[in-house]
Amino acid sequence: MAEQTRDDVRRDVTTAGFVDEGLKLCRRYGLHPALLFMEEVGVPRPVALRVLCSPDHFRQRDRRRTPRSPLHSCVA
Repeated sequence: MAEQTRDDVRRDVTTAGFVDEGLKLCRRYGLHPALLFMEEVGVPRPVALRVLCSPDHFRQRDRRRTPRSPLHSCVA
């Protein structure tokens, strides 16, 4: 499996959509219902836990269709 960086475009669109739905459920109903949903639709448990338990790492915008520009990857 190739290493993924923060600048990579999401490659698995289906799983990415399920993760997005899980995050919406988490905001509305809480962690447990979101985790149950993600497990039920096939999101790997380590991925679901990492996403749900690390809100600082939530993607801030949809990057599934276009990669980030090089200007956004610079650290100030």
